[in-house]
Amino acid sequence: MSDVLSGWLSKKLEQRGWSHSELARRASVSQAAVSGTISGDRKAGADFCIKVAQALGESPEKVLRLAEILPPIPDIEDSTLLELLEIARNVSAEGRQEILNFARFRYQQERGEGESGA
Repeated sequence: MSDVLSGWLSKKLEQRGWSHSELARRASVSQAAVSGTISGDRKAGADFCIKVAQALGESPEKVLRLAEILPPIPDIEDSTLLELLEIARNVSAEGRQEILNFARFRYQQERGEGESGA
């Protein structure tokens, strides 16, 4: 059982003002599965995590990692980098290219390479 997933789910429901039954309805899972996962009495499976992620507008990968079904991403402590990576993984190849182009542009700006030598 993942205390991390349990706490995270509780926080998400509180933020949205949702009950266990509301999440269950939106995720098409049983209320018992939601309540059991949040209370720590039930281990979340992959199918549950994916459906809950979709209902909450989160990436399935994030919820699967919180449930300890997928291993944690190593060596990234910065939450902004984690979020950027998560977003990049969940957009189209074209979207990833746009993100990369913008990141390169910002990197060059910060290094002073974007300035003209006029």
